[in-house]
Amino acid sequence: MTLFDFDAPGDGFEPPEPPVPRSRAAVLIRRIALIVVIAVIIGVPVGAVAWSFVYQRVEDQVEVWQYRPSPAISEMAAESGMSDEGRFYFYASAPTVENAADFQSVCGSSSDDFVLLGCYTGSSIHVFDVADARLSGIRGVTAAHEMLHAVYARLSDSDRSDLDVLLEQQYEAHKDDPDLAARMLSYATTEPGQRDNELHSIFGTEVAGLSPALEAHYAKYFTDRSKVVALNASFEAVFNQIHDQESALAAQVSAAGDAIDRESAQYSADSDTLSQDVADFNSRASAGDIVSRAEFDRQRAALEGRQADLATRYTGIQNDITAYNALRDQLEALNSQAQELGRSLDSTLQVPPTPPPAPAPVAGG
Repeated sequence: MTLFDFDAPGDGFEPPEPPVPRSRAAVLIRRIALIVVIAVIIGVPVGAVAWSFVYQRVEDQVEVWQYRPSPAISEMAAESGMSDEGRFYFYASAPTVENAADFQSVCGSSSDDFVLLGCYTGSSIHVFDVADARLSGIRGVTAAHEMLHAVYARLSDSDRSDLDVLLEQQYEAHKDDPDLAARMLSYATTEPGQRDNELHSIFGTEVAGLSPALEAHYAKYFTDRSKVVALNASFEAVFNQIHDQESALAAQVSAAGDAIDRESAQYSADSDTLSQDVADFNSRASAGDIVSRAEFDRQRAALEGRQADLATRYTGIQNDITAYNALRDQLEALNSQAQELGRSLDSTLQVPPTPPPAPAPVAGG
């Protein structure tokens, strides 16, 4: 049950105006009133409700009332398909979009094993501002991923244990996915003890067709979970497309290079043979060993034909080298494009180095 009352789901949502600041006593009275409202709405006596859950819900509600999402934050919530409840937990975590320096100061840095795009500190969500328009969808995926961390943190111990069982069962269905296995291995090093927490966010934002029990769980936080899954797929497709193009071009470059090597080696061998045959012809002609003018002309014409054939092959090899260089240029351009995309995701590469300290002033003599 949520106390967060949206006017309507979707892009048109505007959070209610925050309450007018009151005295400390008035705020305390209001919080007590909210607790009573929760108890009345869910039909359970206050004494039977876990105090920590109720207190957290009230704290979240107050935070949501006070929070004002930026247009970028609202867009992330909408494009990722968050439900009212999902937005509640998202906004309760006061999400912000950070530049590289601010993001690193809160979330830390990427490493050789993974790229860090967002973090949930336990009270707030921070999303790295990926500026490249080709990758803009990843911000919505990151926002939803971190929102699910906030959800997971608020589950009761028993609910979390039940959910962990479902997550591990789902992982068994995907255990042969090398990318997922590598990610979980990385998380085991960087975030020990958070395996199921991370699986909860990964499955919820990246994997379609989950078990019915998990789909029912995520339906609380997404009106249309396929939106965030599609966003993630579109983000991955950018890199996959470049990777596929690189692989295809690399194969062409390799095949073209091998063909040029074979053609050049054969050309060199045939050229050496022709040189020997020309020398032999000239020697026999000088010695008068060629019996007639007709035979002389026939042998000479044959040698000239072979020479013309070699010249044609030489031109062909040069053309092949030109085509090879063009393919290699395309491959280098794709590599540069991939590196550019990678840099746009890495906050470490976007923080200018700290300038060296200015030299101390020197007193005049």
